[in-house]
Amino acid sequence: MEDGQKAHRTIVSMEAERAHVHSLYKSRAEKRRLRTMPPSAYPSIPAAAVAAASVIGRTYDKNGEMVPPPPRLTLDLPAHRELEDDGTVEGRRSLQAVDDQNIHNGIGSKNNIRRNLKMAQPAQTASSPICGADAREASQLNPNHYPPTAHIGPKSRIVITGALSQVGMELVLQLYEQCGVQFIVGIDAAYPNTRHERLDMIESRYKYIERRVPGFQRLIVPFFGVHPHPNMGEEVRFEKMGQGFDLVSRLKPTHIVHLSGMEEGRGEYTDYGDTVDASPFAEGGQRSMMRRFESLLSMDQIFSSVAKLTGSQPQVVYVSSNEVNDSSGVSFKSTSESSGDTTSDESDAAHPPHPASVYGTSSLLKEVLASYYHRHHGVDSVGLRVPTVFGPFARPGSFIHDLTERTVRNAVGNSDGVPKNHHDRDHDDSNKSQREGVASGEKEQMVYVYDVASAIVAAMQFKKDYTSLEIDPSGPTLIRLGSKLVTSMKELKDRMEGYLPPADPASSSIIEAQGPTNAAVDNGHGLSIYDTERNRNLLGWTHKTMLHEGTKTMLAWQISKLYPFGLPESVPNHSALQNILEDSMSTLSYHRLPCASGCRWDGGKGGMCEKSPWDDVIDTTKELTQSCPYVLYTVDLRPELVTLDKQSAPSQRKGWEDWFCKIAFVSATSKLAENVYTNEMLATVPEDKWNGSGKSGNWIIVLLEGTQYSMPEYERSMAKLTPTNLFHDKVEKAMFVSHRRVILTTDQAMGVMQHLEMNERKDPEKRTIQDEKTKEDVDIWLPPQPHRHSVFFTNKYSFDEGFDTSSARKLANFVMQNAGIAETKDIRAQITFYEQTGHLTRTSMQRSPNYQEFFQDNFFPYDFLRSSWLVHELKSEEGRNLRCEMYEEHALWGNSAMEDLSMGFVLAKRKVKMQLGGMADPQFKGPEEWYPLLVPREQDDEDAITEGPAYLDYLEAAQKVATERKGHEYYVTFLPQRLKK
Repeated sequence: MEDGQKAHRTIVSMEAERAHVHSLYKSRAEKRRLRTMPPSAYPSIPAAAVAAASVIGRTYDKNGEMVPPPPRLTLDLPAHRELEDDGTVEGRRSLQAVDDQNIHNGIGSKNNIRRNLKMAQPAQTASSPICGADAREASQLNPNHYPPTAHIGPKSRIVITGALSQVGMELVLQLYEQCGVQFIVGIDAAYPNTRHERLDMIESRYKYIERRVPGFQRLIVPFFGVHPHPNMGEEVRFEKMGQGFDLVSRLKPTHIVHLSGMEEGRGEYTDYGDTVDASPFAEGGQRSMMRRFESLLSMDQIFSSVAKLTGSQPQVVYVSSNEVNDSSGVSFKSTSESSGDTTSDESDAAHPPHPASVYGTSSLLKEVLASYYHRHHGVDSVGLRVPTVFGPFARPGSFIHDLTERTVRNAVGNSDGVPKNHHDRDHDDSNKSQREGVASGEKEQMVYVYDVASAIVAAMQFKKDYTSLEIDPSGPTLIRLGSKLVTSMKELKDRMEGYLPPADPASSSIIEAQGPTNAAVDNGHGLSIYDTERNRNLLGWTHKTMLHEGTKTMLAWQISKLYPFGLPESVPNHSALQNILEDSMSTLSYHRLPCASGCRWDGGKGGMCEKSPWDDVIDTTKELTQSCPYVLYTVDLRPELVTLDKQSAPSQRKGWEDWFCKIAFVSATSKLAENVYTNEMLATVPEDKWNGSGKSGNWIIVLLEGTQYSMPEYERSMAKLTPTNLFHDKVEKAMFVSHRRVILTTDQAMGVMQHLEMNERKDPEKRTIQDEKTKEDVDIWLPPQPHRHSVFFTNKYSFDEGFDTSSARKLANFVMQNAGIAETKDIRAQITFYEQTGHLTRTSMQRSPNYQEFFQDNFFPYDFLRSSWLVHELKSEEGRNLRCEMYEEHALWGNSAMEDLSMGFVLAKRKVKMQLGGMADPQFKGPEEWYPLLVPREQDDEDAITEGPAYLDYLEAAQKVATERKGHEYYVTFLPQRLKK
C-alpha cells in the first residue's frame, strides 16, 4: 500500500489545472504570433535599437550586445521571380520538372498542373479581332500569347467585380466602346455604404453605366464576397431547386476581372469606404476591415469556381498593388538568393524589414491565392500591380477624391447661388489624416485611370504561352505597371490650385511637407527598364496620359459632378471652371441638353449644350415678357390643334392684369397657327419679325418649329419643366398650365403667386379658425419659423393609410393611368432602375444600421404628382437646380408623358439626402398658414381644391430644399389632393 501510495500522483485542483492549460495556450499562441507577425509590428525590439542597426542588418542593445533579429517572413513565389531581372532563364524550371515535383510531393495526377493548364487552352479557332491598341501591338510581338480564343468581342461574356470602382467604370466603358461587348455583369458591394453615399454612387455611377452601356446586363450587390443574398430575388428560386450560387456555372463568363477591394491611393487607412458596425469582424464600432475580407473572399470564390471546370477556363485578371513591394511586411527572395549566392547577413542588408500596410498585405495575399490555385488546381491568371490611380470616377472617401472635391468647392466659395455641401469632410483638413505619407510629402507613382483600364483590356486577352522557354511555367503571370508620373500629394494639391485658386486663400487645402521625400520613389524605384520592356513585350502597354492632362480631366469630372447645371457668372473663378470643362470635354461623357434649358454650363465652344427649336423663340419671348413679373403659359405642339380649350379670364381688379403675360407655345404647322397668322405666313416677312404678335382669346401665340411627333422628348418637355431662359430676367415666377386639363383666372393665379412666400415668425402665434366638421371656433398655435420661399409648387395626391408610397411600380402605374398610355420597354427599364435604387438605398446589407442622422423609417418615399400645373420660382438658384435635376432625369430616360415619374424619383432622392423628419415641434398643433388660395373653376375639377387651411398642412407636405446663409429656407410645396375612388 505504501509503495502504491508513493506511486500515486498528487491530485491537482481543477482551478490550478485550468490556469496551467491557459498559460500553455497563451505561451504557444504568443510564439505563433511572433513567428507570423510582420517585422514592422514586432514588439520586442525598441524603435531606437532598430534605428541603430548597422549596414549589414545587425541590431545592438544599449550595452553593445547584439540583439537577435526578429523572425522574418520571406516568400519565393515563381510569379515574384518573374518580376526580377536576372538576365537569365536557367533558374526557371521546365513544365515537365514542375509535373515531376508535383508527383514527388504527392499532389497526384488529378491535380497535375500540366494537364490542367493544357486543358485551360482550348483549340485555337477563328474568333473576334483582338481588342485594344495595346493588345494588338503586343500580339504582333508575341502572337502565341494572344490566342484567338482569348480575344474580346461582341460575343464575349464578361464579369467584373468592383464594377462601380474608379477603374471598373472606365473598364466597362472601354469594353463596350472599343470592343463592342454586349454582355457585362457587374458585382459591387457599393462602398462607401452609407445611405447618402450609396444613393450618390447609384446615381453617378450605376445610372451612368446603365444608360451609357446597353450591354451592361445588371448590377449584383453581394451579401458577402461575390455571392448574393440566398433569400432574396432570383436566389430564392435557385435555392428551391437546390442550386447554390456558383459564379462560373451561373453566368458562364469568358473573362473575369477582379477589382473588388482595390484602393485608388497609397496608404489609405483601413476604414476608408466603411462605416462603423458594418463588418462582422469589427467590435464596438471600431475601424472595420470589411472591404479587405470581402475582396479576399471574393477572389477565393472566383478561383474556386474556375477550378471546378473540367474544360476550357475563362480568362482571369486581378489587380494587386505596388504596395506589395515595400508595404506588405514580407521580404521576397530574389533568384540569386534562392540559389544560395549570398550570405544571410548580406541578404538582410539587401532586403531590410518592410513596413506593413493593410492594403499591401491584403494585395500580397491575392498573389499568394493566385499562386496556390495555379499550382494545385491549374487556374491560370494575370495579376497587375498598380500604383496610385487618379482621374474621373474616384470613390468618395479616398484621399485624392476628397482633395479634388474640396479644391473645386474652395475655388467656388460660399457666394450666393452656390449649392450647399452636405458632407462635413470637405469643410476642414481632417482628411489629411486619411492617408499615410501625406504630411511627410512622400512622392509616389501615379497612373491615369484610362491607362490602367487599357492595360486590363490587354491582360484579359493575354494567355501565357507554356511552350516558350522564356516563360516560367511554375506560377501565374504577374506584371508591375510602372509609371514615370511621380509626385506628392502636396505637389498635386498645388497643381490643382494653380488651375483653380481658392476664392478665400485661408480655405486652401493645407498640406505641409514635414519630412524628407521618398528618395527611392524619386529615383524611379519600381519603374526599371526591365519593367518598361516587359510591359511593352507582354501587354504592349505604357502610360500615355501626362500628369497635367489627367489632373485637368479629374478636376473637370468633379466640376461636372458637383455643379452639373452650371453656376452664376458672379461666382468666383467662373471662367476658370468653364475653361477646364471646355478643355476636357473630349475626355468626359457629358449628357448634353438644350442650351435654352439653362441646365448646362454655357460654354463659348458650344460643347456643353446643344441647339434646339426653342433657341429661335427666346428673343421673342424675352421681349414679350420684359414688363411682366409673372408669366402664365401653356404648351401644345399638336399639328391638329385648332383652338385652345380653356381661357384664363382677366381680372377686374385694377392693375392686376398688367402683372401677367399669358403665352401659348404652339407648332408652326398647326391649324391654330394658320388661323392666327394667315396673312403673316403668306407674306415674305421673316417669322421672327411677327411671331408673338397674334392672339387666340387671352393667349399670346408664339410659334415653334416642329411638332409633338417630330421633336424628341427632351425638347417637347423642356418649356414645361425648366423655363429658365425662355422669359425676361425681370420675370419672378412662371406658372405652366395644361390648357386641356385646368386653367386659372388672373385672380386665382395672383393668389398663388403671392402665397409662395411665408414671412418670418419669431414667437408662437395664436390663431382662431373654424373647424370644418363641427363649425366651432378652435384656437391653434402657429410655431416660430424662418422666412420660407417656395421654389416649386404642384399637385400631390394622398392615399389611404397602408398604401405603399415606396413602390416605384405603383407610382408608374399612377402616372400611366393619368396620361392614358401603355407601358413600353423603355418605361419598364426606368421602373426597374427606380426599384433597384430604392432597394439598394434601403437595404441594410453591408451598411451600418446606425447610420441614420435622424431617426425615421428607412423608406424611399415617392410623391405621387400630377403636373397639370406647375409654378416655378425663376429668381432662385436653388429652384433652378431643382428644375434642372428633374428635367435631366426625364430627358435621360426620354419616356413621353412620364414627367411625373421622373419628378417623383428626384424628390424621393432629395428626401433621403435631406433626411427629413417632422418639421414641427409636438407642442404646436393645427394647420400651417402658408397655403395658396385656390378655388375650383368647377365643383368637380379635381385639379383644384376648395378654400380653407384644413386642406393644406405644409408641415406634412412641404419638402425642404436648402437653407441659405441668411437663414431663409427653400421648399418644394404641394397642393394635397385626395384620389377619387
